[in-house]
Amino acid sequence: MIGFEITPRIHPEYGAWGTTPSVTTLDTLSGGLHARCLALQQDDRRVLWYGSDLVGTDVDGTDALRLQVADALGMDVSQIIWSTSQTHSSAAIPGSAVSGSTNTDLVAVDNEFIEAERQRLLKRLVDAGRTALDELRPADVWAGRGHCDSISYNSRLPMLLGGCKFSRDYAEGLQSDKYFDPTIGMVRFNEKSGTTIGTLFNFCCHPAVMICDKYLSSDWVGSARRHIEAGQDGAPAMYLQGFCGDVHPYYMFGTPEQATTLGERLGAAAVAALPTLVPARPEPFAYAWETIQIARQPMPSREMCEQGVAEGEAFIDEVLNRNPRAVWIGAYNAPDPDLFTPEQRAASARMSADYFLGLMRMIDDGIDPPPTYSMHLGGVRIGDVAAALSPGENLTLTGFQVRGRSPFVHTLVCGDTNGLFGYIGADEEIHRGGAETDYHWRPPNKGRFRLPPAKGSAQRVIDGLDGLLHDLHDA
Repeated sequence: MIGFEITPRIHPEYGAWGTTPSVTTLDTLSGGLHARCLALQQDDRRVLWYGSDLVGTDVDGTDALRLQVADALGMDVSQIIWSTSQTHSSAAIPGSAVSGSTNTDLVAVDNEFIEAERQRLLKRLVDAGRTALDELRPADVWAGRGHCDSISYNSRLPMLLGGCKFSRDYAEGLQSDKYFDPTIGMVRFNEKSGTTIGTLFNFCCHPAVMICDKYLSSDWVGSARRHIEAGQDGAPAMYLQGFCGDVHPYYMFGTPEQATTLGERLGAAAVAALPTLVPARPEPFAYAWETIQIARQPMPSREMCEQGVAEGEAFIDEVLNRNPRAVWIGAYNAPDPDLFTPEQRAASARMSADYFLGLMRMIDDGIDPPPTYSMHLGGVRIGDVAAALSPGENLTLTGFQVRGRSPFVHTLVCGDTNGLFGYIGADEEIHRGGAETDYHWRPPNKGRFRLPPAKGSAQRVIDGLDGLLHDLHDA
């Protein structure tokens, strides 16, 4: 496993990467942005698995980056696995429309600077991949899990009439008693001499302590990783995000100090679990991919769209002219007044109203979106250890079910892998609506308006990953 830094330069006018003007200050406590690269090989089967402190980009953009890395290394794109931490403080990598912040405008003004940053990132990825391949050597595998239930919570707070509040407060969120995953999945690779080569740690929680702030940061992931690496004589540790769609950190809209505290707490729990890891068979090694279809919700009626426009317009008038503390935009609650200004909350409502206006134009023009989304799932087997791979942000209970159905002794559940797809909720959460399963899908994607996934989508993910893992197990 190879560790390397990917911290971008900060443009004096246009922020980190030259794309994100709001991200202007390096969080020195987090130590910048970093990545790890793990090479795995048995016979003619080989993959490079990257884990990076990035919010990531959409599937098409991620596939393009994977292809560039694969071409540079003489590999097939299917041999490149791209996992991102989903830190909301990485800013937008060149070519991405995703920054992790809901209230920042991206720019592409100094294209020479942006392209230079893209090339620097690509070179570091390729160099790390080449080094990881050059340093391949036999390894023993140890696996197990740790436990940490004190840095995260489920942020979907059910409402009496069936809706859902996005709770941005840890103590309030705990009142829902909704499931969040405290499991730290751990896999350690040792040389035959016993020296640690590297460790994977898999945990489910948004790195969003400093969401919508000025900091360029790995958030809590950086201090957790440092703690684990210090506990193993500096051997690199690679973070793999879980199914974190509805799980947020103890602190939100917080500080570098708070992010560091949470990471150290998780890192200490992981280090405490290291002595409990048990030997696992390292072979056979295999990987597989499958494309599934996720149904979209049906196009709403024109009347429903008109209601959505009216709700957005009414909120804008309310928050700007009568009640600057208003937060509920229809069934979605914007961040509280001490976190977002009235203008920022009005901008959220404007986006929502524009979404329904866009759908009305599609209805008037007779445009009906395709009935399904394509979604690419993956599975990796390392002997007794498996990893279930999914793009986007599934909700945490989906990950619990995937792990529970796995035929393997040890299973890592890895979201935000090979691109951002979007939030996918279980049927009861789709019925509730709210931030993840409804409102998230309203911003335009490449100029197009999208419909949220339909009921049955989470089960399609569970069944798809279950089939992949069983095929790998039985092969």
